[in-house]
This record gives sequence, structure tokens and C-alpha cells, in this order.
Amino acid sequence: MSSRFRRQSQFLLTALCAVALSSPAVAQGGSPQPRLELADSAKAASRPATGELRRDFVRNQAIIGLGVYAPAFATTVATEGVGWVASYLAIAGGTYIAAAEVSRELKVTDPMQRLATWMPLHGAAAGVIFGAMVDGSRRETAAAVLGGALAGTALGLWRGRGMDMDEASATIAGADVGALAAYGAATFAGLTDQGGRNRTRLAATLGGMVVGAPLGHAYVALAPYRVTQGDQLAMAATAGVGMLAGLTVIARDPNPTQRQIGGALTFGGLAGLIAGDRLFASRYDHTEGDGTLIIGGGVAGGLMGAGVALLAGGSTSRWSTKTAGLTTLGAAAGVAWSQYYLQPAADGAVRPGALRFDPAGIVAAAMRMNGAYTLATIRF
Repeated sequence: MSSRFRRQSQFLLTALCAVALSSPAVAQGGSPQPRLELADSAKAASRPATGELRRDFVRNQAIIGLGVYAPAFATTVATEGVGWVASYLAIAGGTYIAAAEVSRELKVTDPMQRLATWMPLHGAAAGVIFGAMVDGSRRETAAAVLGGALAGTALGLWRGRGMDMDEASATIAGADVGALAAYGAATFAGLTDQGGRNRTRLAATLGGMVVGAPLGHAYVALAPYRVTQGDQLAMAATAGVGMLAGLTVIARDPNPTQRQIGGALTFGGLAGLIAGDRLFASRYDHTEGDGTLIIGGGVAGGLMGAGVALLAGGSTSRWSTKTAGLTTLGAAAGVAWSQYYLQPAADGAVRPGALRFDPAGIVAAAMRMNGAYTLATIRF
């Protein structure tokens, strides 16, 4: 047995394990993680799958099957054209049937559906990164993509059971922010050469994705204020403004290096996220529509700023300081105007932090009344 065949067998075994983890028996087993009771009980993610939700889950899984599962599996097991097409068609059709069966057996909630849609894509991206890190062949990389995507689906169905939609969205956003921040920081650190140092940058990106997902969840779960999906979109808008501001700082250099660009985008974006948390997330409860309009306002304002810079004689051949500055100011003004125009509701959370006390239970216990009482609840 050749070493290549053994490696491929190991990859296929990993993929089969991921499929087993996504089965209804495993997904339903186990006890949910302890959670803090929120002031708004409507956030509980216990709503069973409706016909519309089942349809969305099956549809999204079928699309992922066509674009990820099927081509990755076919590339892993087949080399000839007919064999590849046959393998592709078998998995593409099988994905739809499997998703329909899972949706019938499981009570798929909105968070589970959200995570099971996006985490396979992150798992596939992780497989591509891993294949590049180890200089894997085309087949080996495809097997890693398949295993990562299947593991992402299983993990999404499992972890989504104990989350609400805000936490599910933050988990996905955390993976994105972690990967981009790690990639930018590694670029700023100079890990841009070919060979081993470039693999180090890839490893940092993969690690940032893995670590960022639980950090995003923890941010929303433990914050002393509610961080809605709309808040997260608004923070994405401020992060974009921060990235533009970072590029403005280095715009004076006519030929910025990769390190300069990586540092400007990374630290500017992180500063924008912090500003968005302080100015938006901690003070307001934006809806998804609010967040989308704020992003749109930032894009529109940035385009207007760039247009004004060009009309005022800004450089058309490169990213000049004038063009960068006016684009950044326009984007910031667009975000601020959208926020003022929308007037979102003030943050309505009534929890001082991760720990919430029950006054009625404390009073009953102090009076030594008979019975069992809840003194406090804590969220992990």
C-alpha cells in the first residue's frame, strides 16, 4: 500500500467520521450547555423546524452539496472524467436526500440552520489552507476540503442547539474576523516570503479562524448588553471605515509594502470594530435592516467622498492622501448619517453582565421560606 493511498484513506476516514457526527442520533444526544436566562425570553432558540425552515435548510445544504461536497468527493476518489462525473452526481443527489432526512429527524432551529449553512464553507476554506500548508496534492487537498466541510456541518448542527441567532451570527463573524486579523497581523510581521515562512502565515490564518469563532460567541454571550445581528452589521461598517483610515495613514507613501498595507488594514479594522462596539452595540439594538442600511450608507458616503476628491483635483493614478482622506470622511459621514436617520431603539438588555440575580429568590431565601428558589443564573 503506497503512502499516498494511506494518506487518502486517512482523509476519507475523517470525512466518514464527520458524517457520523452529523447523524440525527449524535446531533440529538448530549445535554445542552448551561446558559444564562436573558431578559428577553424571545431569544431562546428552541423553536422547532417549520416547513419554511426545513425548506431553507434542505435548499442550502443542496447548494453546498453542488458547490463543495460533490466536487471535493469526486476529486478525491476519481481521476477519469466519467468516474468524476458519476461521483459528483451521486453525492450531489445524495446531499439533498440526506439533508431532507436530517431535517425530518431533527428539530432544526434558526441558529442551527445558520451555522450549518456557513460553517461548511469555513471548513472548506480551512481545508484549502491546510492543503496549501502541507503542499498536498490535488486529491489530498480535495479530501481535506470535504472533511472540513462535513465537519463544519456537523459542528453547526451540534453547537447551534444552544445558541440564539445573535450568537450564531457572532460565531460566524468571529471566524471571519479572526482569520482576516491573523492574516493581516502575520503579513505585518513579515511572514510573506515563499516556503516555510509563508506556511506560517497560513497556519496563523487557520488558527485565527478556529479561535475567532468561539471568541465571537463569547463576546455576544458575555457582554453586559445585547449585541444583535444588526449591531454586528453596524460594527462591520465601522470596521470598514477604520480600514479606510488605516490606508489613509500610509497613502503618502507612493509604493507601500505588503507589511504596511497589512498593518493598516488590520489595526485600522480592529480599531473600527472597537469603535462600533462602543458607539453602536453597547447603546442601541439595531435590526438587520438597520445594519444593512448603515453599511449601505458607508459605501455611498465613501463613493461620494472619492468623487469629490477627484473633482477637487485628487490623483487619478494612485491612492493619494487627499483621495484617501475624503473617501474615509465620506464613509464615516455616511455611517453617522444612517445612524441618525434610522434612530434605532436603545439597548434593552437588563443584565449587568454574565451573572444575573433573581431578587424574588433571594428574598424568599432570606425569609427562610420552604421550597427551592433560583438565586442567580450564569451564562457560559
